[in-house]
Parts: sequence; C-alpha cells; structure tokens
Amino acid sequence: MDTKLKRLIIDTVDKSMEELEDIRTYLYENPEVGGEELKASALLTDIMEKHGFDVTREILAIPYSFQAVYDSGREGASIGITCEYDALPTIGHGCGHNVIAAATVGAAIALKEVVKETGGKVILFGTPAEECFVTKAPMADNGVFEQIDVALTVHPNPINLSSGKTTALDAWQVDFFGKSSHAGAAPEQGINALDAAVHFYSLIGFEKQYLKNTNIYGVFVYGGEKCSVIPDYSAVKYLVRAETMKDIKKIRDLFERCAQAACSAVGTTYKIWNNEPGNKNMVSNRALADIFDKFYEELGGGKMPHVDSNGSTDMGDVSQVVPAIHPWISLDCPDLQLHTEEFAEMTMTPAADRAIRIGSAAMAMTGAEVLTNPGLLAEIKEEFRQMIESGNY
Repeated sequence: MDTKLKRLIIDTVDKSMEELEDIRTYLYENPEVGGEELKASALLTDIMEKHGFDVTREILAIPYSFQAVYDSGREGASIGITCEYDALPTIGHGCGHNVIAAATVGAAIALKEVVKETGGKVILFGTPAEECFVTKAPMADNGVFEQIDVALTVHPNPINLSSGKTTALDAWQVDFFGKSSHAGAAPEQGINALDAAVHFYSLIGFEKQYLKNTNIYGVFVYGGEKCSVIPDYSAVKYLVRAETMKDIKKIRDLFERCAQAACSAVGTTYKIWNNEPGNKNMVSNRALADIFDKFYEELGGGKMPHVDSNGSTDMGDVSQVVPAIHPWISLDCPDLQLHTEEFAEMTMTPAADRAIRIGSAAMAMTGAEVLTNPGLLAEIKEEFRQMIESGNY
C-alpha cells in the first residue's frame, strides 16, 4: 500500500473523529442490552446511509442487525467489518461496545474512500446482542459472511493484545424429574429430584478437576418450595468454556454420563438442553493479524503482545468460515477488568478517543493492504484453507 492511501485513511479518520466520538457518547448515555438496540441500530444505519452505504436491516430477521455495503462497482477484494453495540444490564458499556461501534464505523468510512481508488467493496455488519444472543453465530451458519474475503474488528481492553485464541463456550441446563410426596407422611413414595441434582453437581465438581484448560461453573435454578414436600423437579445450569468445540463436545458427553449416574442412584429421569446460545472458539488468521499489528504500532498504538484470551466471543464463529481477526486495543487501564462500571467510564476518556482513532485507521489500513496486495490475500486464504483442512481448530 502506498503512502497516498495511508494519508487518505488518516485524513478520513481524522475528519470523522467528531462523529465517531458522538457515536461512542450517545451509546454510553443510551445503553441498550442485547435484543433491545433500537436507538443504537437506528443511529448507526442512519450514519452509514448518510455516508453513501447501501443499508439492509434485519439480516436473517435478527432484530436490530444490519448490513451496510459500499461497492465500488469494480473488481477487487471484499472487506468485512463487524460492529457491536449492545450494553450490559445495570453496568452499561462495561465491555466497551460503544467504542467498537465508533471504531468500526470509522474504519468502514475510511475504507469507502480506499475502494474508490482500488476497486472492491467494504461491508459493515451490524451484529447485535453479542453478550447474550451471539448473533454472529447464526449469521456465520447461514452464509452471511461468505460474501467477504476477510473479517475485521477491534475490541477495547485494559491493555493491548494481538488477535489470538478465545475459548469456545456453551450453556446447558439439566432438569431432573422425580415424584412428589409428603416428606413426613409418605417419604417412601417420593423420588427426590433435588437429590439427583445434588449428586450431579457433586459428580461434575469431582470430574472437572481432571479437565485441562476448561472453565465449568454451575448454579442451582430450582430445588423445591416447601421442606415438607419432596420435590418432583429440580434444575441446575452451567456455563462451560474450553479451548475448542471438540473439547466442548467431550464435556457434553461427560454431562450425560454424570446425569445418568445421578438418575440411576436416585431413580429420576433427566433432560439436558441449551438454555443460552454458545459460540465457537476464535481462530485468528496470523497473516492478517500481523498486518493489523504492524499498522497499529506504526500509528502509535503500542506493541501488541501475543497472549490468548480466556474469554469468549461470537467472532469465533466468523473466524471458522472466513479469515478473521479480533485484536484487543488498550484503554490504558491495566488494573481494571472488562464488564465493570469502571471500564465503562474509561470509554469516555481521551484514551478511548485515541483507541477509536488508531483502531479505525489500523483496520482501514489492514483492509487497504488486502485490497492492494494480491499476494497477501493469497497467503491469508492459504493459511485459512490449511486450518480448515487440518481440523485442528
């Protein structure tokens, strides 16, 4: 990519900064949880239309999703950017999705100017409810991202981290069914569903200590109302993280065995079901990530250490259908954690302004490099092909 395009990107982002900061501030002051992003989606789609993008709303009938396309009409690569804008209950933008929205809009607007020069197209995907409904997962499963060559995003974080691995995640509820009876008058006629749930919880507690690189935590959902009544129903729910979907499937098999054992001991039956949607692990495309890191550092964003995350994101589902990156960009608050009110407050600081500016420009430069360097795109696609064929993801 030549100096002229770099200058074009920086100038476009700089000219857009007031608008991008307004996006960040509006979302901070009007936080909406996943599935309720009426104001956020209206704001973002109106802005994209104002900038000449062709906007389609409600992708796959997903509320408050959208797709904003700028097509040069000339041959070239297709650069996808994913945009998040949901908040957390009571905490607001404690995960910084207001910064994500601003930075990804900025990158899309800058790339619009690039594709006018290079050909190709840029698509901004509005992906609501990352925190609860993981809408990128059904989009990935239903071919929404097959129209792009690469997928980019950034995520604010206390410190910089290069795009790496994230964990696969799934959520299960286990229901136990027994037989109610009077606990004093006829206990022998009852089958205690709570006993089965307790046995199950204990078995999972014993077993999970032998599983490497996993995170398994559960709570009791229901165990009865009155001590004088043997409960005929009980339930526990779990959130499970592991390195890959293969590991998640092994843990699901373990849950089945433990539930069967608990029921055999007590005499109950059981049902395991997904009480929340899950997401796949992130498989970052290293060739693409290295390009982003280079531009991010050149722009003054600082070093991007290679440290994998224990968190989860539905960008993982995207990364398993198209080459993708999910770098973490610093808000310069190493002592804070995501999903806190303190981190939400950091999204309104000069450090966040800087992250929006540099994140926007680095994403746009990464997209421009793909657009102008066919050899790089071939390398990115070959890495992705080998990953898929190996099955080791």
